[in-house]
Amino acid sequence: MDRIVFGRTLVDGTPDDSGPRIEVDSDCPTLAKLREATGPLRSNPVTGEWGAGLVSADETDGEYSISLGIVPAGAGGPDEHVHPNCAERFVVVEGEVVFSVDGEDRTLTAGNGVTVSPGTPHTFRNDSDSLASFTVEIRPSDQTRGVITTLFGLAHEGTVRDDGQPKFLRGMVLADSTAEDTYFTSPPRPVMKVLTTIFAPIGRALGYRAIEPKYAEESFWREHVEQPDWDEIDATRSTADD
Repeated sequence: MDRIVFGRTLVDGTPDDSGPRIEVDSDCPTLAKLREATGPLRSNPVTGEWGAGLVSADETDGEYSISLGIVPAGAGGPDEHVHPNCAERFVVVEGEVVFSVDGEDRTLTAGNGVTVSPGTPHTFRNDSDSLASFTVEIRPSDQTRGVITTLFGLAHEGTVRDDGQPKFLRGMVLADSTAEDTYFTSPPRPVMKVLTTIFAPIGRALGYRAIEPKYAEESFWREHVEQPDWDEIDATRSTADD
C-alpha cells in the first residue's frame, strides 16, 4: 500500500520536510476519519500534533462538539487538567493511546474509548513508536477547541515556549479566561488564582487574548498546513486496488 504524506508546515506555500509530518497508508483509519472533517487540518509544529473539527458546537447549539486528534509517536500530551462542567469521551481511531484518568493509566487501542466525567483530572500520551489518533467529544461544548486552535496558531508564529505552552503573560490571560472551563492540577488552583489576579490584567493590557479570532479562519490553516489531497489519495487507492 502506498504511503500518503501531508500535514507538513507550509513555508511560502512549500512543505517543510524538516518538521513534523503525517505519513500513513492510503487506506488507514485516520485518513477515513479525517475525510469527515468540517474544516481544515490544523497543526502545532512545536509539539507535532494535528487536529480537525468533525462536529462544531454551532451545529449542535453548544450541546457538544467532536474533534479528531492526531499525535506522533512518543508525544507527551497536555499537562494533567480538569474540566469542571463538561464530560469528554475519547475513542481511539488508530494506534495506541495511554489515558490517565484520576491518576489511573489505561492503554487503549483502536475502537476502545474512555469517558472522563466533569471534575476528573486527566491527560493522555502516546508511548508507542507509531502515530495514533482519536476522537474527543466534549459535552456540553466549551472553549477547549478555540484555545487549542489558538495555541496551534501561536506555535506557527513562533510565540510559544519550547514545550508548546504559551509564554507567561499570555498564559495568565488564558488561565484566567478559561478557569470555569479548564484548570490544571499544578500549580494548585488557589495559587493560580493569585497569579492570574495579578498578571492577567497586565497581559490583557498588552493585547493578549485566550482565543485569537484570526486562528479560527480556515484561510490561516490552508496557508500554514499542508492539507490532504483527496484526489491524489483516491487515485492512489484506486491504483492499489487494480
